[in-house]
Amino acid sequence: MPKYNIAGIIVEMNPMFNRTISQAKPYLTTSLNNPDISIELTMEKLEEIKKRYNHLNLEEIEYIFLGQLFYRHILKYNGILLHSSCVVKDNQAYLFSAPSGTGKSTHTNLWLEEFKDAYILNDDKPAIIFKDNTLYAAGTPFSGKHDISKNLLVPIKGICFIERSLNNWIKEISSKQAIFEILNQTERIPYENDMTLILSHIENIVKNTKIYKMGCNISIDAVYTSFNEMSK
Repeated sequence: MPKYNIAGIIVEMNPMFNRTISQAKPYLTTSLNNPDISIELTMEKLEEIKKRYNHLNLEEIEYIFLGQLFYRHILKYNGILLHSSCVVKDNQAYLFSAPSGTGKSTHTNLWLEEFKDAYILNDDKPAIIFKDNTLYAAGTPFSGKHDISKNLLVPIKGICFIERSLNNWIKEISSKQAIFEILNQTERIPYENDMTLILSHIENIVKNTKIYKMGCNISIDAVYTSFNEMSK
């Protein structure tokens, strides 16, 4: 079975459909180490899932549910996902999170226009991994419909939850609000042990990086509002 190096974790999986095969290709590894994680969805299982989600085709089901399995497994490796667009500048990762359609990708694309050295690490579901006493953002194959992702681990400088606003503003938020915001934008897993791990990881994130709330419009001023505060 093919092996992939995702967020520094060796993952064994054998996707059957082109979307997952294509998006996972940059993560293929020839490592001889035993896999840390093994995930598999058989055709029989995909067909079973389709009975519950008949609006999805088998390719979409495989992509979505392999992603869910991956994010559940990385909980055991100090990892969690955050529904966000992650932009990197000066080897520091800045994650912007919000409900779909709010404009997080629009905001990070403005960073690319303004800062020529910036790039997108993952535009939909980067992993957040705590490793060697450092909090990292990591690209994953589960990177949304535009498949914008890089197979890298980058130290996190800050996490920002955005909302639309006519004027640009940003503020650091309390630990209590940060926990709520992160929990609202990560994978909801209906198993008690997993929820315990998720909450533990979120508390660790809040202890190890600054969390912000921002109101922004579509302007370069919005870029500097976030960058000037978060890069301090």
